[in-house]
Amino acid sequence: MGAWGIKALESDEGLDLLSAIEELLPCETVDLAELMVKLRADDFLYDETALGLAELYIEFQENGGWEYEERSLKQVQAFTADHAALDALLQHLKDIWNDIEDGDPERDLAELWQETPSWDEWRAHVLQLMEKLDAHLAQER
Repeated sequence: MGAWGIKALESDEGLDLLSAIEELLPCETVDLAELMVKLRADDFLYDETALGLAELYIEFQENGGWEYEERSLKQVQAFTADHAALDALLQHLKDIWNDIEDGDPERDLAELWQETPSWDEWRAHVLQLMEKLDAHLAQER
């Protein structure tokens, strides 16, 4: 696993996700639903990508932008998401969480993290992402 931190964006797959987003640019608005459709079409919407999307969405909502070196990512003025897209993303994270909580993870990503000293920290991060997405969904209601 090519990772230097517990966040999905702190991994090789996270860098791939940022590159995939850059391919959609230049644009001032990134839409979660459109991004998820593109990632599914490219067969790139897997667990690490879903976690990375959650991290990007939450970071944008909390900070009003992204702090990445790529100039094209800095030009994004809005990261929109409708209820269905947020719900689908949250459900993906819940599927990951259910596998984690099962005690004997079957998903590749959870199995990899379980073998590291950062297992508990990673689990806490996944839980925090779910809680924050759930809070954003609650605000929409």
